[in-house]
Amino acid sequence: MSENDGAVANSPTERDADLDARLDITPRVVLVSFLGGAAGLLAMVPVLFALPALLGLFRAEPLVEVAELGRVLGVEPSLALGAVVFALGGVVALPLLFVVAAAFLPPREPRYARGITFATIMWTGFVIAFWPGEYAGVIFLGVSLAAHWAYGYVLGRVTDHFAHISQHTI
Repeated sequence: MSENDGAVANSPTERDADLDARLDITPRVVLVSFLGGAAGLLAMVPVLFALPALLGLFRAEPLVEVAELGRVLGVEPSLALGAVVFALGGVVALPLLFVVAAAFLPPREPRYARGITFATIMWTGFVIAFWPGEYAGVIFLGVSLAAHWAYGYVLGRVTDHFAHISQHTI
């Protein structure tokens, strides 16, 4: 078998194309994604917290448990600290992850819908971290998924409208 048989996977042209592949993540894209994360949290909070509170299903303990991370810094866990950690995750950490991952997520079009795909993936971790126990499990699954879809829709819409969501070919 010669070197030219089959696809040439390591040709200089193909390697150059791989090196040229980039995600175009600029400071503007990052800042817009932070704005999208903040707006997404505003869309998410009424569904995730207000509706369960209205139904008498809201529990603050999971947010306080998130604040346990503060012990590392010598800060006593509290509901307020848990809310701050939750907000920072939604405004900074998740939008940064979205900016990097969105180029690889479906659907191809409309690109803003990738925010919903991303939020659905993140929801699986949220369910594990915030599982309320056996009470209201089905309601928790439905409400938390709806809240994450609202977050993802807004994050994707804002990011795509005011910056862009890259398309990376793999």
